[in-house]
Amino acid sequence: MEYITRPASNHTPSPVGPENTPRVPELPPPETSSIFGSSGVPDAEFYLTFCNAQPLLLFPHRSSLVSLGKRDPELLLAIEALGVRFNGPGVIDQDIELEIKRKTERACQMAMMRLASGTVELSTIQTLCLLSMLEFTAGHIIRASSYTRLATYLMGNLRINGLESLSNLETERDERKLCHVSLIMLKNLHGSLNPPKDSLDLLAEPGEIVSPLGAMIFNKEITRGTSGDSKPDIGINGSSVYTSELWAMACNYAASHVGVDAHPPWSPNSDYAMINFRHCEHESLMPLRFRLHASRFQDYPPAELHANRDYWSPWLFFQLVWHAVPCLLNHPFLLSMRLRNFRRTMPQSFLRNSFEQLTFHSGWVVHFLELIEMKSFEVSDPTIGQCVAIVATIYLQHSFVEDQAFNRKAQNGFEKCLRFLRNMGRRWPHIDRQARQLQQLRDSVSPGGLMTDNIAPGRSNSRQKWSVNLQLLWKILVYSHASNLTDPASDIFGPELAKDSVGCSGDPSAGDITERDFALIGSAGISGHKTVAPECVTYPPEQTEDPIETPSQISPRMEYPGLPGDPNMEFSGGDTLFLQLQDYGRAFEDWLSVNPT
Repeated sequence: MEYITRPASNHTPSPVGPENTPRVPELPPPETSSIFGSSGVPDAEFYLTFCNAQPLLLFPHRSSLVSLGKRDPELLLAIEALGVRFNGPGVIDQDIELEIKRKTERACQMAMMRLASGTVELSTIQTLCLLSMLEFTAGHIIRASSYTRLATYLMGNLRINGLESLSNLETERDERKLCHVSLIMLKNLHGSLNPPKDSLDLLAEPGEIVSPLGAMIFNKEITRGTSGDSKPDIGINGSSVYTSELWAMACNYAASHVGVDAHPPWSPNSDYAMINFRHCEHESLMPLRFRLHASRFQDYPPAELHANRDYWSPWLFFQLVWHAVPCLLNHPFLLSMRLRNFRRTMPQSFLRNSFEQLTFHSGWVVHFLELIEMKSFEVSDPTIGQCVAIVATIYLQHSFVEDQAFNRKAQNGFEKCLRFLRNMGRRWPHIDRQARQLQQLRDSVSPGGLMTDNIAPGRSNSRQKWSVNLQLLWKILVYSHASNLTDPASDIFGPELAKDSVGCSGDPSAGDITERDFALIGSAGISGHKTVAPECVTYPPEQTEDPIETPSQISPRMEYPGLPGDPNMEFSGGDTLFLQLQDYGRAFEDWLSVNPT
């Protein structure tokens, strides 16, 4: 196995002629590496603990501090700029904030000097990956995107053998392959930076639509069903790469501008249907051992969870992104955007399914937040922060429904999300901005009079109408918009161009968002949309039991010996594995009703 590292400075070069002497840039003396903080831990050690494979696996699994010691200075500076934020209070400490800025700028200067002098090495591309992450989380979105595209271009001009046979990333030692995969993941995580027409796959053959993970990690014969029913064990980091693809699709869904001829979400040709399919496909491909019931995160003591962060942090990414994607997909605001030109009645089946997906997955996200808090596990992957921010907007909307039990539950969920984001904001400035923007969004909610619904001839119902800052809501939902600083002059352009940058001019469609099209606050899911029938019955009435002949008397008891499930689940007596129709979702019908009795 091969480590790709910079040769030691005392390495004796082979004799070469003057015309073949490599051009080495005259780099200034490197800054002191591994600055010790008050904890006495080097910044690079913080990086290995909290950042490697969380989310980018740039260095081999369980790399040691010694293995980073002989790297190029620009790479060490970028590593330390990411690691130092996990020392003590984090970025809220002015000294640490200045240290991050200084190291980031210095690493950028040194990487650009290598580019200008034609001495680019693997460490240069690795530095660009880390710089992209540093700038994105600092709010410099254009700069971050330029680093990602430059690194992708450089990597695309290299011949790297063995990518087609790449299997378990935990055992991979070739850093060129790891850098290649990390670049794919980086593009996916910042998905809405790239237009949807950009391919997420650097290896796809012409005319072939294939996922990066399917091409590199999954055996093609297995994915096509020609090699038996077994699943390849790709490891938790390989699963994270595939999960990042799903995230990229969801980010582009949130950021896309919906045309007047857009298909309604329930159409098989819609972006909603495509992502929904990929979400189900993702679940069918992932190894069962990564599921909650098999991993038993809740059963491990905090010290053991921390000692194995290189597994548990990607595992949490896998769980929370998987649950956040349906929340984004079924977000009432984003669905309303796709229904602005819809003039017929919304199907009740879609209304019900959308709401169930929304509440089911947002509830799981909050459950994981409770587990994380209970175990005092520090989540370091910033993507998880965006997942929580998305769910927080859903709970905020439901905090104003008239049903008091639902209202209280939603308020508690919002507070848990906000508490998690404020804590995570100590490490990542863009997550701190998200927490403040969510607080601003809550403060922007105000009563807007009463809304009257004509539910039948001669009958009407009045309910409270609420207004909210919809532009701010959309900004929170789109990851790149939420991370972006309000001052475009602080990104990459000089004063002459900054005033014409996209960040300065704003989203051209933002002004089209009006309260009339998005009456969401105080409604359950998308039930407040204008195309929803004012009075609808979602579930059939409860059936009366026939005293002469009941279903249990005429139907034999059915056994399910081969049914997979949690071995800890037991059913006895009158318990059944299947939900009764009358017991399922009854509360939803109550929330949906505009004529409560």
